[in-house]
Amino acid sequence: MKPLLIITAFLLTTLFASFTKAELNLELPDLNLPDLGAQSRSYLSVAKDRELGLKTLRKLRRSNRVIEDPEVNIWIRSLGNKLKTNAPRSSSPLYFVVVKNQAINAFATLGGVIVINSGLILRTKSESELAAVIAHEIGHTTQNHISRMIAKANSNKLAKGAAVLAGVIASSKDPQAGQAILSATIATMAHQQLSFSREAEAEADRVGLRILAQSGFNPMGMPRFLTKLEQFSDDRNANITEYLRSHPLTLKRVTDTRIRAKKLGHFRGKENISYLYMREKLRALSNANLSIPTNIPANIRKYSQALHLKQQRKYQAALHLTGNFSRKVPEAILIAQLLNRQRLYQQTIRILKPLINIYPSDDALSIPLAQAYISLGQTESAWKVLNDVDIAEQTSLEFFDVFQEVARLARKTSQAYRSVANRNIRIGNYKSAILQLRRAIKLPGATASEIISMQNQLNRLNLNPR
Repeated sequence: MKPLLIITAFLLTTLFASFTKAELNLELPDLNLPDLGAQSRSYLSVAKDRELGLKTLRKLRRSNRVIEDPEVNIWIRSLGNKLKTNAPRSSSPLYFVVVKNQAINAFATLGGVIVINSGLILRTKSESELAAVIAHEIGHTTQNHISRMIAKANSNKLAKGAAVLAGVIASSKDPQAGQAILSATIATMAHQQLSFSREAEAEADRVGLRILAQSGFNPMGMPRFLTKLEQFSDDRNANITEYLRSHPLTLKRVTDTRIRAKKLGHFRGKENISYLYMREKLRALSNANLSIPTNIPANIRKYSQALHLKQQRKYQAALHLTGNFSRKVPEAILIAQLLNRQRLYQQTIRILKPLINIYPSDDALSIPLAQAYISLGQTESAWKVLNDVDIAEQTSLEFFDVFQEVARLARKTSQAYRSVANRNIRIGNYKSAILQLRRAIKLPGATASEIISMQNQLNRLNLNPR
């Protein structure tokens, strides 16, 4: 059966899926978990799963629901990758994104895309609570729970018939329509229909707990967050119950998680303060009129207040609040953005230049620094800053916009077109990307290695039309 029809069957029947209960030995440090997903992988190859992951991620970014703030992107990817390092079968790529949604929810989709709502992050009280949720979703992914649901749906004759019908209808109207089902639909609708069995939830909890402990987080973060959900699990708290619809919660599950977390030992680590900075940044970006917590460090509270003033375009007032900042990276980035708004570009350069020497690939730092250089007419300096950034799949879309402008000003027209193409690739706009790469190759100024690289990109897009 073709993957398109399998996915369609999955979307139609996931509410009725169930799993065989699997007992796991999760005593540390043994990490040899049973390969429970081996059979289901015959329905969806590793290569196809990875392809679906990229399609889903790019379609999701195209929808404008992803919070594309470079600093938030780097932070959530860093946190997710730290957990992924200690996950079973961690060689497969995982993508971590934050979406602007006040509902308390997070979910994993096919291809290793893990989506975290901003509302969930704002509801957590510690980095370990947030890490627990992400580790749980990684557990769903590494244990192939979604693939196993597809396998279950595929065995349902009624589902097969419905899937064939849906595929025929889609294909008759548009040959590309089937591919669309594999992308945005999965990312935006599957989690609403997806209701994991209690056994699958328990398995993801156990796997997640071990990932959490091995990654240096407090294992008690998981039972604490579950307890919080349990306390608000009624219809008066719709933002909470959305998570519970797709992640069934029972008293036994909460109790079992707490017992297992305690067995993992007393937490002696230290929470990363970057969590507090980014939680407050999301609070400001959410525009939800959420009050700033009183039980946070004074410097974090001032940072949050300055962010809210910046959102209100009260730049001078925001800059006044930053006078006693310790110049940690999030504070330095905020100060630089405010200084640029006040046209104090030399001060921006003095603050960010030492940091960019330490973190040359940090696009959250490189963007305001390059903007300061551009404003001073120092185009070559701006070009060097941006050219030192290693471009990745989840590089912020804002970076490509700034890169295009700098390349244009530096008269590197070929690279300006390529930057637009790279941006379009990351939102799944492949037809435009192909046209822009073809144009970039023909323009003067590109080096031989750049032309070869662009031609390779073009070949991949032509061979694998999305």
